[in-house]
Amino acid sequence: MKSLVLVKYVPDANSVFRINSAGTWVDESSLSFTVNDYDRYALEELLALKDGGAVEEVVALTVGPQAASSALRTCLATGADRAIHVRDDALEGSDPLTLARVIHQAIKDEGFSLILAGLQADDDNHTQLGGLVAGLLDYAYASAAMKLSLSGETMRVERELENNELQVVDLDLPAVVTVQTGINSPRYASLKGIMAAKKKPMTQLGLTELGMSPDSVGAGASKLKTVGFESPPKGKGAEILTGSPDEVAAQLIKRIREHAGVL
Repeated sequence: MKSLVLVKYVPDANSVFRINSAGTWVDESSLSFTVNDYDRYALEELLALKDGGAVEEVVALTVGPQAASSALRTCLATGADRAIHVRDDALEGSDPLTLARVIHQAIKDEGFSLILAGLQADDDNHTQLGGLVAGLLDYAYASAAMKLSLSGETMRVERELENNELQVVDLDLPAVVTVQTGINSPRYASLKGIMAAKKKPMTQLGLTELGMSPDSVGAGASKLKTVGFESPPKGKGAEILTGSPDEVAAQLIKRIREHAGVL
């Protein structure tokens, strides 16, 4: 069985974030980048299935600039067998649907039986890509997976719902599933894995290889538009309550009653 994990190259959460001068995104000059955290859990699920003999091949794919190849090298060093890097300057500004179409073109002839991705991206928090890819491929789909189990050609998925409830669904393969953090404990690349990754194949694809026009991607072709970014307004200040725990609690209750009209 061939499997695929979709990964994204995102700013490290520990970076210092500043909005760029145009107010359209963050200033990336002061950022460090890494693999999207949710996607690390998706990769681990496939590697565990491979360790158990249920999956023969694990492929990692990303869409992004040249620097995004480092995310794929991390996946290869962690245990993925090969990687696909879709990169083209015209892709900048593409929305999730446009990116899903690009991914569809890149993998439609690969014959992947199982595609995993993180539930969402750490940078823009979109949760759409997995479902869009599934729709374009006409694959079964489930999101927010907290547990996966494979039996023959059926994938059982325990999905996280609101109020700490779980939904169990059975998907006939081929299927696309997005996973939650906490579904497993992602492994880290070993020195042996890092050395082995240098010999693993990484395919580079541009729009020409995908048979797509620059006019069909990028901000101009996207339905989702970013109007702008602003820093949250500063508050008017804070009041520090002092005293014993009982005294602070009494003061807090009084202020909630006065200002919120509750309690």
